[in-house]
Formats: sequence, C-alpha cells, structure tokens
Amino acid sequence: MKSGAASEKHASNGESWVSLKFRDSNRSRKMRSTMTLAGVSCTSLGALWTVCYLYYGRPELAIAFVGLTAVGLLALGRRRHCDEGSLSLVAHGVFVVVLVISIIDAPIGTVPRSVHTFFLPLAAGALFVFDRSRRYRALVFPMACLAAFVAFGSGELDWLAPHDSPPQRMRRLGAICNMACAAGLLAAILHIYRNDVNARISLERELARAVGNGEIEVLYQPQVSANGSMLGAEALVRWRHPSGKLLTPDKFIPLAEESQLIRDVGLEVLRQACATLRRWSHDPDLRALVVAVNVSPVQLLDPNFVSTVKQVITSEGVAPASLEFELTESALYVDTAGVRAKMHELKAFGIGWALDDFGTGFSSLAMLRTLPVTKLKIDRQFVNDARADESSRRLLAKIVEISEVMGMVALAEGIEDAQQCEMLSAMGCRHFQGFLFGRPQPAQDLERLALLQASTERNLMSGAAPPAADAPQPHTGRR
Repeated sequence: MKSGAASEKHASNGESWVSLKFRDSNRSRKMRSTMTLAGVSCTSLGALWTVCYLYYGRPELAIAFVGLTAVGLLALGRRRHCDEGSLSLVAHGVFVVVLVISIIDAPIGTVPRSVHTFFLPLAAGALFVFDRSRRYRALVFPMACLAAFVAFGSGELDWLAPHDSPPQRMRRLGAICNMACAAGLLAAILHIYRNDVNARISLERELARAVGNGEIEVLYQPQVSANGSMLGAEALVRWRHPSGKLLTPDKFIPLAEESQLIRDVGLEVLRQACATLRRWSHDPDLRALVVAVNVSPVQLLDPNFVSTVKQVITSEGVAPASLEFELTESALYVDTAGVRAKMHELKAFGIGWALDDFGTGFSSLAMLRTLPVTKLKIDRQFVNDARADESSRRLLAKIVEISEVMGMVALAEGIEDAQQCEMLSAMGCRHFQGFLFGRPQPAQDLERLALLQASTERNLMSGAAPPAADAPQPHTGRR
C-alpha cells in the first residue's frame, strides 16, 4: 500500500519535474495544441454569436457569448507557456459558459438544444490531456461534463420560457452550426490524441532498443569557477536516433520517465560517465574534474538504485568523489524518507549531491538541511529575469546568500554573456555553467579544452607564452 501511494505521488510530482525540466516535450506540445484549439474555437464562436445576438437586438443573450470570447482570449494568451494549471482554468471557464448558454438554449418545437454538445469535446480533452494521477481533473471533471451533456440532452432542464430563448429564426441555423462545430472539435481532439499515441508507441519501442544498440550518447557541458578554471562538467544525454538525428532530452526523457525506461537510460549515462572518469583519472590535468549526472524521481524509487550505482562505480574503478548526482526539488517529495536514506548512503559512499533548478519547486529550507546536498544549482530563469527586474535581482542575491549560510556552493546555470557572469560574481556566486563557457560537447572536446587550460595556466605561472591551439576557450562566448 505504501509503495502504491509513493508511486501515485511520484506520478504527480514527476509530471511537474518533466514540465519544468523539458518545456518543449511532446506532452507540452500536446497541451499547447489543445490550448490553441480551445482558444481559436472559443474566440471565433463567441465573437460570431455575440455579433448575431446584438444584430437581432438581444444584448442580454450576447453577454454569455462575450464570456466565451473572454475564455478564448485567455487560452490564446497562455498557449505559449501552457501547463496543466492554465488548461484547467480554461476548461472550467468553458464549462461554466457552456452551462449557462445551454440553459438559455432551451428546445423550441422541432428545434433541439445544441449548445450542450460542446460538453463532449470538453470531456474528451480533459480525459486525454490531464495527468491521470490528478483524479479530479482527469476523472471527476470529465464525468461532470458527460453528466451535463446527458442532463441537457434529455430535455429535463428546460427552465426558461420560450420568449426568453434566442429568436426562433436563429435557432435552426444555430443548432446546425453548434453541432457541426462540436463534432469538428471532438474529431480534432481525437486526431491530436491518436497522433500522440502512435508517436509515443513508436518512440517507446525505439527507445527500448536504443540502449542495447549503443544509440545513447553523453555530452559534457563545462562547469567553471569565477576565474574560468574548469571544475568539471554536467553529463547531458542525447539519443542518436536511427534516422541520423541527434535527439535532445526533451524529445525522449518525458517518455522514458512514464515508461520506466529512464532506469536503463540513466544507468547507461552513469556507465559512460564512469568510463570517461576512468580515462581522465590517468591524466594529472584531468583527474580532479567532477562529472555531474542527473537522477530522476523514477530512479530514486527503484529499490536497487543504490546497489546498482555502487556496482557500476566499483566495476569501473572510479573514485566516488569524482561523481556528483543532481536531482530536482520535486524528487524530494517522492517517498521523502526513502529518498533521504538513499542520498545519505551514497553520500557516505563518497558521491556528492546537488539540487538542480533550485527555486522552481517548493522544498523548504528545513527539509534541505536534512539532506546531504552540498551544491544549489540556480535555475536559468532566475538569471534571465535578474537582468531586467530589480526584485528578481534581489531574489537571486538572496538565493546565493542562502547557499552560503547553509554551507553550500551556488552554481548559476544558463550563463550566456559576461554581464551575467559579472552580476552573479558581485553577488558572491563562484561557480557557473552556460554557453559562455562552452556548449554540451563530446568528452574528447572537453578534454582538449581542459588540457589547453591547464597548459596555459602552467605557462602563465612560469612566465612562458601560452601555446597556440584551436581548442575553444572559456569566456569567449557561444561555441
């Protein structure tokens, strides 16, 4: 029973982790498509019927369709940064407006009620888009839509007198238009869902074979100190798809999370990172580098996670201290006691821990103090906002201050220019990561960069001229 509850809790928090980490995932695109469909249909239908009722001198009925137009504009305004909360707000707005208009749309003579048919695409959209672990959104709300459809369709909710309803000359044309639009919306939603399911099934099969076929690749993005010295790198997974394309994580990690394949993918990333560290351990200029590996909530729920990690590190002959695991704040709410125990066990083994995208979740400082976290990675959104907004700049400074008070290192992500680096350095931040210091790159390229930097530093200390090389240099902009 406890594991089931933990799994359900993971589904909810895992969803938020995926949405935050991979804002351009297939699921995010599906939500944006649904939001756009809702926005266009509500705005156009609302505006059309508002004009019609005003033309026929029924402004009191036009008001309801003004509400539908407003909901449509809200949907269009939020479609670029769409999440489940925004979708839920729009869905409930549509429900209320359709409910009111369905009451107005009482059947007269041979002209049936038609507005209630919009409850069907609304129910279908909720069933297909909302996270299944959120029972109200994914189950109760769709059932309420279907119940409203049945209730209004049965003709038992005819509360208005005939003269309160729309003009009869509009009713027949309106019924045809509404039913056709509702059917079209339902077909569009089913089309979006079918394409999504087909793509997911195909991608899941290919991803299941990817690990065994050696299609999973690891790139490394440098992490540097305030003076530009390389401290290590973050291991970033890529999928060399059979089509020849190099897929970024947002194209397959959300699916790997939902299908549990993230365990195999994560294990392969760890193996490759350890193999790289083993090679670096033989070079005095590289052996001090630390590689950070992302850990997902699904991996943390695996009862064999700790033993598997220890086995891989031991078999590769790598020093545990050369590895650092990164986890997001949402992972802290997945079986908190179990996660804490695993973190402490791996910390005792020698692996460091970093909290990724700090500030985007809801972890409390009290909880943070109980975890063996030694590094806070500041989300790139804070860095971007701080440039133009004073309150965001003060908040960013406080995050750096909090890390110092708690004895942790603050690392700022998403550094793209020298101005951002200087601003954060003035706040006391000493570790950085971003395109300014290098894009994600193969291990061999990172090695050349680190070796060139080490050679340059030795020459500067000895007074000799630095060697010429074509390797990329930190602090020179995007690669």
